[in-house]
Amino acid sequence: MAQPPPRTGWPFSPVSVTRPATSRDVRTAVPAARRTAPPHGTPPGGIVRGAETTVVVGIADHEILVRAGIRAALERAHGIDVVADTGDANAVIEMTLRHRLGVLLIDSGMAGTHGARAMRAVRRLSPSTAVVVLASSPGGSHLDRILRAGVAGCLLKSGDPQNLVAAVRVAATGGAVLYPEVAKHVLDSVARIDTERVERARELVGGLTPREREVLALVAQGMANSEIGRALHLSEGGVKAHISRLLTKLGCGNRVRAALIAQDAGLTEDLPADPACPRPV
Repeated sequence: MAQPPPRTGWPFSPVSVTRPATSRDVRTAVPAARRTAPPHGTPPGGIVRGAETTVVVGIADHEILVRAGIRAALERAHGIDVVADTGDANAVIEMTLRHRLGVLLIDSGMAGTHGARAMRAVRRLSPSTAVVVLASSPGGSHLDRILRAGVAGCLLKSGDPQNLVAAVRVAATGGAVLYPEVAKHVLDSVARIDTERVERARELVGGLTPREREVLALVAQGMANSEIGRALHLSEGGVKAHISRLLTKLGCGNRVRAALIAQDAGLTEDLPADPACPRPV
């Protein structure tokens, strides 16, 4: 019977509709004995067929059709073998360890909920497995938390299947993969965090008296209490009193943390290098 024309666009790549992939649909590419004892020089998460190394991939996503589409896109690629998939976050660890995955593709929704614990466990128990997150959109606070967990990258489900194939190969060799939209979100997030930290530091420093700001600026330069006293014509006991009060106002437990706040607030930018006349304006 003639086959209908394939639909384009991932995850709607041509897949079998007679038996969609499920969490129990596990296919082993080579005998188990070869998996447990790979030849010398075989990269982790790879299996050897003759002189070639094949990347072993597992998929974790709640949606059966998405898993089937990803599987179909990858299985058409040379050198990639999808050995298992699951829709259950609790099965991710077992799947990863059982099949010695080179790359784990996991849905961002699954990774951001119960899967967050699974991702941490995967990184601890199978450090050679590259975890790549599949996201529906490039933004969201949950994506920030996922990326900070140390994943190898993040791809968009709306992306081109060829980009997915290329990303799997890069991740398998230890590289990092980010779609441009996701990379922009990461950079915006970093800039936002820096801005918030600076604004908070300036707010804290703004609550100090002029003399406390002078003392803090010199603390940030690494001066001892005796040096600060000589520079500001204060007794050493007076310096200690000022430092005690400013630490309380800044909510700091030590001088190091106070110095970092001073730097973030820009309190040290225009200080003269000569300790004999360090008084900030």
